Amino acid sequence: MKMINNKIKNIGLATLLTASIFSCKTNLDINVDPNNPTLVTAQASLILPAALQNTANFYNRPATNNNTFAFASIWLGHSSFSGNFFISQEALNYTLTTNFGEGAWTIANDNNTDYDLIQKLGAAKGNPMYEGIGKLMKAYNYQTLVDLYDNIPYTEAQQGAVNPTPKYDNGKAVYEALMTDIESATTLIKNSVAGSVGTDDIMFKGDKDKWVRFANTVKLRMLLRQSEKADRQAYITAKLATISGGFVNANVTINPGYLNSDGKQNGIWRSFHTATGTYNGDFYRAGGYTVNFMKNNNDPRLSRLYKPNGSGNYVGGFLGAPGIPNGGQTGTSEFGPGLLQGPTQDAVLMTAAESYFLQSEAALRNWSIGGGAVGDAKALFQSGVNASFAYLGANGATTYMAQLGNKQVNWDATSSTTEKLALIIRQKFLALSMINVLETYNDYRRLGLPADVPLSQQAGSNRIPNRLLYPQREYDVNGANVSAQPAVTANSKIWWML
Repeated sequence: MKMINNKIKNIGLATLLTASIFSCKTNLDINVDPNNPTLVTAQASLILPAALQNTANFYNRPATNNNTFAFASIWLGHSSFSGNFFISQEALNYTLTTNFGEGAWTIANDNNTDYDLIQKLGAAKGNPMYEGIGKLMKAYNYQTLVDLYDNIPYTEAQQGAVNPTPKYDNGKAVYEALMTDIESATTLIKNSVAGSVGTDDIMFKGDKDKWVRFANTVKLRMLLRQSEKADRQAYITAKLATISGGFVNANVTINPGYLNSDGKQNGIWRSFHTATGTYNGDFYRAGGYTVNFMKNNNDPRLSRLYKPNGSGNYVGGFLGAPGIPNGGQTGTSEFGPGLLQGPTQDAVLMTAAESYFLQSEAALRNWSIGGGAVGDAKALFQSGVNASFAYLGANGATTYMAQLGNKQVNWDATSSTTEKLALIIRQKFLALSMINVLETYNDYRRLGLPADVPLSQQAGSNRIPNRLLYPQREYDVNGANVSAQPAVTANSKIWWML
């Protein structure tokens, strides 16, 4: 048996800063010293594609290491550990340390250094489109940091050598500031000159309408995050009233020009294949919870998300259980062709399915957006399921949703608001499985749904962790400020949790 420690498997900070998929030294080299940017010589058109590519690599690689949210995939049962490896207790029983997943902090902040420069370049050179994109994408990453760590540096962040030890800001205050940033970014984008950003925008090709829809959907996501807090309802109502321009209605994808060439392939494809295309994803395998749920509810997406093993069965592992060795007639399933579509496939930042499920939940809550109703909750729910099937290349969505009396798939089988909400979140969970597992983790912490996600069979805690611990590097280089925060454990709550 191959022996490996998961702490070693995780990308360490030193490696992270030099890894081609996350640093500025990518095949889209922007050659900017983040500590000494020059607004005279730097060009936003050269920085933007690299920044967006790095964002895609961050969010669209959920089963590669804990720095890109593999922990959420494992904890919620989307994936499992292979039985071919020794797994550290930290990963098995939720006894998190300051080294666990620490790269997420570094990656998001490093990515925001690029977006901060894009924002400043746009402002300095009179291009509100670049300014708005930089501001919006910074907010996107800061939202993730708050969702994982609560209090974070914000008002003094991104100052480089000028202030290498930024103070921490309250998580709720940061969220409110980010909401203002998104609104400001939306205004800048709406008021920009058409064509002021072109093909260097490898996400929307400078399409203002699509950027506005994306900003609105991120805003709705953040407002729903606060849905269970009674003292936030007036704030939510006020912010919903400011939304105009629609929501995401097509998959938000990023593609810098991926090639079927070593080092230039799509990130998630490359994580599970050799340079010649041979599958080598032997550390993370199918998750038993998701596999069994899909089998029990006749889900055609099963064969798109996972592959059958040697005996033609779909098999997943469970956290803390004895691992199942790979291969043979009884091995766990590999990830399937709907997820791993090819070396040049687009990287997904947000799916249309997620947008529809967000809107469906808002409609179920009778939220008014921009002075009017969101839409019909059932129709939006069904659009979400249809979009998920379409992305994965599965057929039979209508038949799937018509299963008589099945409250896990059929809207009309549910009666109460509680049942309908559970159905929305269940199908959102499946639609985002292995695509954006961080959002499924956020929903689980917000609502406790899906309610039957199993705990680790070696659990040292009676609950899935609520957060990550501040990274060890923060204690090393910004010790006074991080130590000034309230004492936290893995069970400490993010501000929007009940």
